[in-house]
Amino acid sequence: MFWGLLSQTDAPSVMYGADLHAKQHGSGFPTTKTLHLDESDKKYVDCGWNLNNIAHLEDSVLRFINGDVSGMKIPWLYVGMCFSTFCWHIEDHWTASINYLHLGEPKTWYGVPGSQAGM
Repeated sequence: MFWGLLSQTDAPSVMYGADLHAKQHGSGFPTTKTLHLDESDKKYVDCGWNLNNIAHLEDSVLRFINGDVSGMKIPWLYVGMCFSTFCWHIEDHWTASINYLHLGEPKTWYGVPGSQAGM
């Protein structure tokens, strides 16, 4: 259905919000500054899989970057509706990307091996 809609010239518009700064909008993960933190969520504040913490872990090369670099040391939030897409791309400085789907239906990822990416 998705690819069929994509080929239509009169397809309906799809809304997508990208690069929303987690310090302003939140990341979906609790922090020590989260208001009304639920008792069951407290274990996630210091969790290594909390996207707010990954760049600061002992084995992370990102911890050597000074300053708060958006999208690398500070998570970005993306909000999309059904049939929204994001362009294929290479991450900044060829770094890896980590994504976490908090709510909604499962999403489909398409990946291209680095050896097949045209520069």
